[in-house]
Amino acid sequence: MTWGRRAGLGLVSLALVGATLVSSDPGAAKPAVRILLVGDSVTQGSSGDWTWRYRLWQHLVSSGVRVDLVGPYDDLFDNVTSTQGSDAYLDPVFDRDHAARWGMAFGDEAPPVGDLVRRYHPDVVVEMLGVNDLGWRHAPPADVDELAKRFVADARAADPGVDVVLAEVAQTWVPGAPEYDAGLPALAADLTTGSSRVVAAAPAAPLVQGVDTYDAAHPTATGEVKLAAGVADALAVLGIGPHSPWPLPVVPNGPRVPATLTATAGDGEAMLSWQPPPGATAEYVWIRDATTGEPWTRLPDPVTGTSWTSGGLTNGDTYEFRLQAEKGSVAAEDLYSDVVTATPTPAP
Repeated sequence: MTWGRRAGLGLVSLALVGATLVSSDPGAAKPAVRILLVGDSVTQGSSGDWTWRYRLWQHLVSSGVRVDLVGPYDDLFDNVTSTQGSDAYLDPVFDRDHAARWGMAFGDEAPPVGDLVRRYHPDVVVEMLGVNDLGWRHAPPADVDELAKRFVADARAADPGVDVVLAEVAQTWVPGAPEYDAGLPALAADLTTGSSRVVAAAPAAPLVQGVDTYDAAHPTATGEVKLAAGVADALAVLGIGPHSPWPLPVVPNGPRVPATLTATAGDGEAMLSWQPPPGATAEYVWIRDATTGEPWTRLPDPVTGTSWTSGGLTNGDTYEFRLQAEKGSVAAEDLYSDVVTATPTPAP
């Protein structure tokens, strides 16, 4: 694609003046590069996430690229209530437009990519699909190749000059993912034409299940960084922004907003209740007897829900409690709720 044809490549010198993006040469300002992100739950994200979309946007904008993320949605999936429409981003201040939906697979994009291209006129379509086809629909890798080809063809039917980024299935533990990923660079090269380029995107480093994901599929903060960096590298091949920095930024995993905790004392017990942070699925309870000066102890199993009673306490001793939020299998790193106290007393 020739960038001046429709969107332009924002590589002019940029500066932030208040909330206004200003070129060093006002007469040379070019339209923003329009990027359509099509994907499943990994791209949409869920309550309490930054999302890899946020991290990609930050990378491009901080590099001086004028970018416009486009699409029909701007929401997250609420993983606690299993409903669409959450706006509980950890940082909502970015271009949140996207075309991703929880559970989406190739061939059932909603809306179809051709309709999206006709409506939003992207310069580049970034696709991150396939894990649901391989993992849940049990499609062979060769069939997913054909679905990726059809995706590119449908995008080009709406705009013969659109560029496409085809992302690997980052969950390499899913059957068929390594085979699909291995063939993606050659597939991208075969699909490239003189007017419409196709490039493959791989995570900047392999995702580690249980570290870079909080379950079998969905990224933690470190996973988001790896995914965004891989897409940034693919866009750099197309002339959009620089490659991702290396080494990758170090970010903490787990929920980054603590619960709000209260405690009520009883006879040999303390009743805890809390308001959980967005996206948290459980809380680890930490306890210490402040009267005897014992150290903090984390109870072995996380607690679901929003209340819990600690029994077997010594009446007259003052106990301290705090919570450590968990999303999926990943707990917050060194982040706790407020500390509350309770002094159990015998029943009258």
